[in-house]
Amino acid sequence: MITPLKKHPGQHGGIIAIVLLAATTAVVWTTHPRTSTSTAASTKPAIDPARQRAAPPPGAIAALPPHQRPPVEQPKTVVDDRAPIIATGSTDYDETRTSHVGVPVSGWLKKTRTTSLGRTVRSGETLGIVYSAEVYLATASVVSQVRTYRGQAPLDAERWRLLRWGMLQPTLARIEKTFTPQAALPLLARVPGTVVAEAGAPAQAVEASTGLELFTVTDPRYVWVFVDVPDAYAARLTVGTPAKLTIEGVARPVKAKVAHVYRYSEDGMRKVRFELHSPRPIIKQNLPVKAELQLDAHGPRP
Repeated sequence: MITPLKKHPGQHGGIIAIVLLAATTAVVWTTHPRTSTSTAASTKPAIDPARQRAAPPPGAIAALPPHQRPPVEQPKTVVDDRAPIIATGSTDYDETRTSHVGVPVSGWLKKTRTTSLGRTVRSGETLGIVYSAEVYLATASVVSQVRTYRGQAPLDAERWRLLRWGMLQPTLARIEKTFTPQAALPLLARVPGTVVAEAGAPAQAVEASTGLELFTVTDPRYVWVFVDVPDAYAARLTVGTPAKLTIEGVARPVKAKVAHVYRYSEDGMRKVRFELHSPRPIIKQNLPVKAELQLDAHGPRP
């Protein structure tokens, strides 16, 4: 009879250790939260370490001096080359052909005619005379300087004052030659043309400080038109840019070209001038104007 062998108690230790290790691993696996690596990577935003280091803390930009702050990108003006610019303005007479006759001294005014409005006058024609104590004293001073010559500078100073008031050189020469002062100062038209504006009574006392403009003489066939254009668009306009002008009181639109774009800007606007000429003086002063201008497609962009 064969009797089975009895196992030594120390032979079961390895099996027990394996069982305990498996049980511990199962407990840890079931109790620890499992997070998908791919899901965590996709939900967490990626941060560029270089950008994180370069980004200033909140309020840091405002604390920097103005010259160290980064530039702020300004919105750009979008210009549509296809749509014309609509600008408004008014008419005026050609200043190169216009004479404004005012009151240079105080005194008594007497016009040569009851009214000269609408008359055609020649250059140098007398429109009125001011009788003034200031003129008499100035001419008397010239006569005294000529009689008792004390130097050229004081004599030229008195001569220049009379010439600045509008006295003609031949009249001044006659006063010096005859030693006869006078109180009369003629008011002359400096250019040929038509008297398009007149103010004041035929005879009245006048004061130089009022700046009264008695007569406006011009050639009414020549007219300037001024319109205001935003700076961004004015930079795109050039001399010769075509436009269509709608002038109040004129039956049909007038085709014109830009004659001058002014450099000076006021409140973001610049003036643009057109120069018109018509055989008949049909365009008056201070008439409202609407201009349609086409941008130069090859000009600089804002």
